[in-house]
Amino acid sequence: MSLNINLLLFLKKQGDILKTIYIKNHDIVRLPKPVCAAIGNFDGVHLGHQKLIEECKRHGYKSAVLTFYPHPSVFLKKIPNYPLVTPIEHKIDIIGRMGIDYLIIVEFNDEVKDITKDEFMQMMKQMNIVSCVCGYDFTFGKKALGNIRDLDKHFEFYEIKKYVFDDVRVSTTYIRELLQVGDVKMAAKLLGRNYSIRGEVIHGSALGRIIGFPTANVEYSNYFLPANGVYFVTVNIDNNLYFGMCNIVNNPTFNYSHNKRVEVNIFGLNVDLYGKKIEVSFYDKIREEKQFKNKEELIEQLNKDKTYCYELSKNINLTK
Repeated sequence: MSLNINLLLFLKKQGDILKTIYIKNHDIVRLPKPVCAAIGNFDGVHLGHQKLIEECKRHGYKSAVLTFYPHPSVFLKKIPNYPLVTPIEHKIDIIGRMGIDYLIIVEFNDEVKDITKDEFMQMMKQMNIVSCVCGYDFTFGKKALGNIRDLDKHFEFYEIKKYVFDDVRVSTTYIRELLQVGDVKMAAKLLGRNYSIRGEVIHGSALGRIIGFPTANVEYSNYFLPANGVYFVTVNIDNNLYFGMCNIVNNPTFNYSHNKRVEVNIFGLNVDLYGKKIEVSFYDKIREEKQFKNKEELIEQLNKDKTYCYELSKNINLTK
């Protein structure tokens, strides 16, 4: 099969630094200057990913991150809501703050899935990618037959060995495992930032308001959610930060929901947030999800939770 990928060039300024290039269909656009590209999926943009991205800025060329959308796992497994640590909009924002010249997003589809390793490398050359940075286990092309040895033959190539933090290999898989058991503190160490989800505030059951703990119910889309339970969080609303506590629950006591809910009680704020987009950052899990005998028992526990969160908040400066 001949190379038949369409590159639609769309430039989007972010902080007057990052140009985002969306690639699909049939035209290849050559970048104006030679580029060193970090290549991968970058779900999470964790410390290991950051090391790759920083490396591509060190070699005298324009710097780029080349990634894929949808995530290949979403496309290949045919799971439309496959949960991600960083969905594409969030990923663009994080990478955009890293001083990269280009973010190249390749639409992953049937055509891209069947590109041979040689066709993929030819595409890179036509885009003026002359140098690349990849992890030691990176593979590419149809049936993942391409690897770093192929890249080393055709490009100025820099391999990044596995990144270890506190004797643990940093990987998206491991971060997902940590989130799955609610260990958001360790996940934050491997991400280099607190794990966060972004979403629109939607209507819920209004039970929280009735019992004196109004909550913002967050539409979390395809984010990978931490384990059910109660968390100490901060909430970013229009670039203003607030402390709060977040329930990730199926609501076992009242209004059981088959789908998980993300309900955030924001301290010191009691305004209508419906339709507002907010970001919830997780600092610590303070307890497991529980089922209560009655409303009074629930209220008593929520008061204890809030008191504990206030104690934790004393160690955090929201102005930083």
